[in-house]
Formats: sequence, C-alpha cells, structure tokens
Amino acid sequence: MNKLLNHDLKSLDGKLKKRSQTEVEMINLMSDHIISSGGKRLRPTILLLSAHCVNIENNLDPLNSVIIDSAVVVEFIHAATLLHDDVVDMSHIRHNIDTANTIWGNKGAVLVGDFLYSRAFEIIVEINSKLVYEILAQTTNIIAQGEVIQLMNIGNIDINEKLYKDIIYSKTAILFEASMKIGSILNKGTDDETDSLALFGLNFGNAYQMRNDYLDYFGTSESTGKNIIEDLVEGKATLPIIHAMQNSSEVDEKIIRNAFKKSDQGAEEQIIKILKKCKSHIYMDTMIEEQTENAINALDRIENSKYKDELKELAIYCMKRTS
Repeated sequence: MNKLLNHDLKSLDGKLKKRSQTEVEMINLMSDHIISSGGKRLRPTILLLSAHCVNIENNLDPLNSVIIDSAVVVEFIHAATLLHDDVVDMSHIRHNIDTANTIWGNKGAVLVGDFLYSRAFEIIVEINSKLVYEILAQTTNIIAQGEVIQLMNIGNIDINEKLYKDIIYSKTAILFEASMKIGSILNKGTDDETDSLALFGLNFGNAYQMRNDYLDYFGTSESTGKNIIEDLVEGKATLPIIHAMQNSSEVDEKIIRNAFKKSDQGAEEQIIKILKKCKSHIYMDTMIEEQTENAINALDRIENSKYKDELKELAIYCMKRTS
C-alpha cells in the first residue's frame, strides 16, 4: 500500500505535522505523540483509495491538495476521539505506548483533543465544500452521541446485539463511511460510486471494530498493545460477552456477571475458557467475515483498478489482523 499511495502518504504526513503545530509547546508535544503513535492511518488511507477509485480517466497521482487536506481532517478527528476516549476509559497504554493522558494528565489530553477538533474544522472551511462540511458535522455529532450511549451502558452486561451494533456504528464505522464518501465526492465520483464506496466504509468499519472486540478476548497483550479482557474490566459488554451470556450455562453466566461486576482482570483465563466453550470466538469470526464480505461486495459497481484491489486486500487483512 505504501508503494501504491507513496506520493499521497508523504504529502499527508507532511501536512499532519505542519497543521498540528502551534506556538503552544504542550499542544505540539501532545499532538505529535498522538499522531505518531496513532496506529495504521486507516481512515485517511481509505479516503485516498476512495478518491483514486473514481474519475479514473482523469485520476491524478498524487491527488490534489484539497483531497489530502480532507485526509488530514479525518485523521485529526480520529486523533481527537482517541484523546478523549483514553480520558473517559482511564486508559494508560495504547499500541504499547503510554497514552497522552498518562504522560500529560487528563486536563491536557481533553484540551488538546478539543484543539485537534477545532483545527480539523478550520481546514474544512478551507476545503470549501458544503457537502463535505455537512458530512463531517453529522459524523462528529453521531460519534459524540455514540460515546455518550456507551458511557450510559458502562456496567450494563445485559445490552443486546442491536444496541452493540448501534454503538460500534456511531463510535467507529461512521468515520470510515464518511472517509469513503469524502474521497469520492472530492474527486468527482458519481452518486452511485459514492454510495457504493460509503457502503464499503460502513461494513469495513463494523468489521474493524468487531475484530478489535474479538482481539480483546482472543488476542495477546503483546500484539494488541493493551491488556486482555480490558473491555470487561472497563465495564463494556461487547459482542463476545453478549453472545456468551446468551449461550452459557447458568453457572457460567453467574461467573461472567461476577467478573464483570468486580472488573476482575484476574478472571481472564476463566472468562476466555467460558467464551470458547460457548463458541463465542467462532460466532465473532462469522460476524466479521460477513461484514468483510459485505464491504467487498459493495465495490462491485466500482470500476476495476489497482486501488479497488487494494481496498479489497485491506478489508481481508483487517479481518485477520492480530493487532
């Protein structure tokens, strides 16, 4: 992928560094920390791939600066949500690196998250697209609502699968969906192309978050960069637990409830054993594969290209990733 998007990603990295800098040292340090340790750059990457998938006869390499700017915006929004999430969740480690709130404190992390949000919308104004502005305004609003809904359900082990899916759409999938829309719109994709690419983003985002939730129980702390069963300790009932609660014996259900109530990190081995007994890992695999297949099928109406192939490969990689 780096080779395919080499020029675009170099331009993106340069703009991320430039646009996150101010005359305030703490903002510079914290912005650099969260952006450099923020992970895979998936959201801006799929935005760039989406742009390359449309208007192929006039496609540019590298893409124009407005499209790169929009990729900066989605990464800033993502970084801001990470800063705020880590404060809400009281997280100390992300990708095997100390979180910003661990280093600089909660107040600084919240304020720098606010800065990145405001810088993102400053760039949106420069992009000067009413449609893009509307998409991102709605997206950030729904992300915030999703965060609040999740907060309201901390400690609630009895949430159902529908509510779980609503939360992961609001918190995660919608920004992937928006990224795909924006890439297509800014490179003059047709309405059909934009709808198809957005559908890819939605299903890809769902699969991505489900894989995160799978790895929280069935991954390793070395590969994920965080403690196993962290969601349970934080009081978040994700799909592995929801499925196990619906399919476990009365005795095992009580064990899960007790561990959930006590935020018991020490129950890791016992909980994972119960989940495997209930085949919750197999159910998760099936759900992730289904969402990934839906994402790939959404590209059927997109003209064949190396960029379309890259989106498909990315979806398959994310379905199987271990970190």
